[in-house]
Formats: sequence, C-alpha cells, structure tokens
Amino acid sequence: MAATAPAQDRWHLGFGVNSGLATGEAFKYTLGGDIRAEKMFSNRVTGTLSAGFTHFFEKDHFRGFSQYGSPYNVIPVKAGIKYFVGQKFYLGGELGAGVAFEQWGTSFLWSPSAGLAFSNSVDLSVRYEDFTKSPATKAVSLRLSYNLAARKLAFHAKNNAPTGWQLTTSLLYGEALSGTQGGVLGGEVSLSRHLTRNLEALVSTGYSHYLKQSYNYYWGPLNNSSDSYAANGLAIRTAAQNIIPLRAGIRAYAGNRLYAGAEAGAVIGINAPTSLVLAPSLGLNLNNKIDVGIRYDYFKDDYQPNTLSLKLGYRFNL
Repeated sequence: MAATAPAQDRWHLGFGVNSGLATGEAFKYTLGGDIRAEKMFSNRVTGTLSAGFTHFFEKDHFRGFSQYGSPYNVIPVKAGIKYFVGQKFYLGGELGAGVAFEQWGTSFLWSPSAGLAFSNSVDLSVRYEDFTKSPATKAVSLRLSYNLAARKLAFHAKNNAPTGWQLTTSLLYGEALSGTQGGVLGGEVSLSRHLTRNLEALVSTGYSHYLKQSYNYYWGPLNNSSDSYAANGLAIRTAAQNIIPLRAGIRAYAGNRLYAGAEAGAVIGINAPTSLVLAPSLGLNLNNKIDVGIRYDYFKDDYQPNTLSLKLGYRFNL
C-alpha cells in the first residue's frame, strides 16, 4: 500500500506535551511542552521546526540543595524530518540545540523518534533526546500533540464567539522553576465573556499544591519573617505549599482556536504572606468546549517559586 500523509494541508502547527524517563543517574523523569511547525514536501516526507521547554526532575538528594547546583531546565530548538512508511506510521529525526539555564549552558541535541499521525489531527510518538553536553541529560519520552492546519490559525475574526458568559473548570500540572524545585498540582475555575469576537475578558480562582516544600536561602537574618531562622549567617525562608490565586485578565484570539492571554492578581498563601502574580499564557480553545494551554506564573515576592504549568479545561455556557 502506498504511503500517504494523514492530512492534505501543506503547513501544520502542532502543540505537544511530553513526559518521560531520564536515562542518567542524576535525574528520574522529565516533563515538557513544545510548539512544532510542519511542512509537507511529499506524501512521504515532512519537515519540522520546533521549540519548547523541558524540565528534568532530580532524584532525591539532601533536602534543600541540588546535586548539580541547579536543576536542568532546557529550551530545545530543533529542525528535522518525518518519513512516513505507511498511512499513519512514521520515523523521525531532529538536530538542534538545548539552551539551558544557569551553569548548564547550551548543548548540541539530537533526537530520533517513531510515531503515529492519526486522521483526527492527534500525533503520538516516542523519542530519545540526547543533550550531549552532560551524560546526565538524556531521556526517553512520550509526546502527545494536536496539529492544526496553518490556515485555521491565521488572524481573522472569530466566527463562532459565544455571546454570553462561560464557566471553565480546569486541571493543572506544573513545575516550580525557582527555589527548591518540585511539581505543582491544582484546579481552577474561571468566568469569561467575549468583549469582541477576538477579545475575551476573564476572572479566575483556584487552589494549587506544591508537592515539595520550597526553600529560599539568604545570607543574614530575615528579621521581618516569622518562618525564618538564622544560623551561622544562613537564613532560610519557606514558601507556601498551598496557595489560592485570584486573577483577572484578557485573551486575544488569532482565528477561532489559538489565543494568547495575560492575567494579574494576588495569590493567598496558606501560612505565608500574600504575593502579587503575573501570568502570561498560550492556548487552544477547541470547539468552544475543550481548553488546553500552557501558563507561566511569575510571583513578585521571590520566596514563592515561579511556576510553568500545563492546563486542561472544559467550558460550560451559562
């Protein structure tokens, strides 16, 4: 049977999430997301260009300190090809660079993969990623993505914008990117309404739990904090492990599905001070029901760790 690619549009944009197992001794598993542009050159060959973010979760070490001085947070930027050997099954390969933070620096990256591209725009693949600068930064991961034809993401008036209020309930999973790192689980409820066909206002609240207590270290005492102590000049402040965010913001739509958002507000920490928060986001509203996206929470007070989260929500018309 002749191989045929699963879609007829020449350009596609995919939004993916991935999780896997690190193969070295320092890290245990990984979590990340990416955006990938794909161009079909023939029924068999597709070119890819992608960028994203991946966090390597460190194995247990003595509390409050990292084995390597800082965790491995990396932005992979890659170009590659997908070769279809059937109607759905493909083999892929990518080359690029991993731009990491702090002492890790930039690394050469290569990544072979194999996957299935389904006719409903879902792409499921398994891949090996080798950030070659360190023997610890290699992983095998599973990637799940949803692909859209580029013409559906072009900026135009939103054709099917709701006219009333909408209630969205969401689940979130993320990673703390400052302090002593750990995963974050949470839930959220938001109320939104379209101001124009391409502009939406919203307010939200929820609850988030940090799976690992976060610590911040300072030289010298913190006399204004009841949850800190000083010993030999080293002061430690603990961040809130449970928070209640209160936000308001807007979203701008490019077409019917893709949106960019920005929210601001306050975060009430249980047994911790209240902090201001800024939260840019990027997401997809699928058929006005399913809402998937990624959000970065920046906390003004440095004792609360900044967080990158993946969100899955469902919308109800009121």
